[in-house]
Amino acid sequence: MQGTIFIAAPPGTTWPLSLDDVEQQLRQRLPGVRTFHRHAAVSNTDYIDFQVTVDGLLSISSYFAGGTLILRDGSAADWADTIEWFLGLLPPGTPAVAMIEENPDEIVPVPLDATAAAIEALLDALAGINE
Repeated sequence: MQGTIFIAAPPGTTWPLSLDDVEQQLRQRLPGVRTFHRHAAVSNTDYIDFQVTVDGLLSISSYFAGGTLILRDGSAADWADTIEWFLGLLPPGTPAVAMIEENPDEIVPVPLDATAAAIEALLDALAGINE
């Protein structure tokens, strides 16, 4: 799967991670990351775009205030450890759901304390890989 992965707070909930907190954590985890504060006028939501290299290519991904992480241009294997790390920034027991661009009709919960391997398997199952 190469495409876009969405990890988000379930409907009706939000995550307690501010844009500044996420930016600081990204800088610690990914030295050299470039971040840009943005505003989505249509949804009136602030977010951060961040540029990283994924599998040798530049990728611009995003975190939206309140709880949506969008990871672009990578496979489940490319992003699974980053998702595990990111979810570890949340308070224990904080729920998350996952969706992929190729299968937008299926939104599934991410198990609490999911490992990178479990996250990769969940995303691959959404993409129909190894079924």
